[in-house]
Amino acid sequence: MDQSTITPQGYHENPDLLPLSPEQREKGYGLLTFILMMFSMNTCIPMFFLGPIGANLGLDIWQALVGSFLGNLAAVIAMFLNGIPGLKYGIPYPVQLRASFGFKGCHIPIFLRGLSGVIWFGIEAWAGSYALVLIVLFAMGMPAKEATDTAFSYVIVALIFYILSFILVMRLGLRAIGKMANYAGPLMLIYFIWLVWFLASTPEFAERVPHLFVKSVSYFSLPFLTYLAVQTNWWATVAMNISDLSRGINPQKRHAFWVGLLIGIVVCQIMGTALGFIAVGLTGVILPQELILKFAPGTIVIGIGLLFAFLAPWSTDMTANSPALINVLMATFKLRWKSAVVVAAGIAFLVSPWWAVGKAGDYTGYMTDWAANYGILLGPITGIMIASFWVLHRREYDLQKLYTAGPAGFWHTYGWNKAAYLALILTWVFCYLLAWPTGQLSYIGSFPFPGGITWYPAVLVSFGLHIILSKLMSDQ
Repeated sequence: MDQSTITPQGYHENPDLLPLSPEQREKGYGLLTFILMMFSMNTCIPMFFLGPIGANLGLDIWQALVGSFLGNLAAVIAMFLNGIPGLKYGIPYPVQLRASFGFKGCHIPIFLRGLSGVIWFGIEAWAGSYALVLIVLFAMGMPAKEATDTAFSYVIVALIFYILSFILVMRLGLRAIGKMANYAGPLMLIYFIWLVWFLASTPEFAERVPHLFVKSVSYFSLPFLTYLAVQTNWWATVAMNISDLSRGINPQKRHAFWVGLLIGIVVCQIMGTALGFIAVGLTGVILPQELILKFAPGTIVIGIGLLFAFLAPWSTDMTANSPALINVLMATFKLRWKSAVVVAAGIAFLVSPWWAVGKAGDYTGYMTDWAANYGILLGPITGIMIASFWVLHRREYDLQKLYTAGPAGFWHTYGWNKAAYLALILTWVFCYLLAWPTGQLSYIGSFPFPGGITWYPAVLVSFGLHIILSKLMSDQ
């Protein structure tokens, strides 16, 4: 069915959630653009923490790289399977969910994805704002140690500028600035390759290289499995709403989707893991922004590095983190795009950890705790969505039904798919039963949360349960 002939029936649709027209899709991006988009989305300050997280778990650099490859490959497989409906029909994530969870039931998965996205939004916003403060202090001539000690106190001021610049670009559609930001990630990656090479070839640090190959755990240990989960969880968010990105690919260049995912995510993440592992192992400095300020040779080199450290998380927030929250505001609260951007930015300011971070270790702990534990929320939803499209609907959605409220659409039972929600709840229960005896139950505040490797069985179990329950309940 031609996307341009779709007419919402029985309700008033947000125009921003309509399928892209054939004309819009023909002007969509191809292979190079999508690879750069993935690289830009992937290359951000938190990516460089993946290496030291592995080191803290007792892995050596080879184990960290293997974990990066396997963990991200799993995420990319889920992203590919879940992104085909967006590529095929030009529909966004909130609309895709209607087939899986029902016309009304889709709002809970939309909210959960938005919640995870806004936390990452805040984490990235803090990283970029901290880099911005260091740029200002460095330009004022403040010594590196004094600057890093002072910068934490002024992050909130830079954060306001960060949020305002985000609103400006997103609301006004300043594509030139946004396109420039897409190159910030790859440029920062190139910069760090050079910087790490410079450090490793310096006698002061070269003698520490052998320590990178010292390990204290095996590939079959719980720390290694936990590390796999951290790597996968990095992209468990985008694995859910990848259709928001895949819908923009030119249908005549479909290969751009899977090639872009493999190169832009798997390869890029392996490189970032290696660079972070080596840089922290050689210098002992945790934050990449501080590493640039303290060890990059020369004023111009420091300034360029800190500028990349600001632009990279900024572009990631625009392409990966903010769309999920904006989806919630558009689909559930019926806000238009420009209004949703402003509200999303305000929420991101509140959840950015300026109120929880007083030193580098605090930021690392805040980010690691989140990355290691939230996969349980998202894995079951991803499994249910994949089962819905690939098995229950045999890779075909009736596009008009996705835009029809009532029995003629994906209405299920009063707008809710009972089979999907029963599969979701049973999978959550299964993950608690798995996490408790295997020592993967952790606490966020005082609330017990299944962490570790639970994303993997969550995807598989929810996939199978949704198929079985849908056939038993005839609710598909």
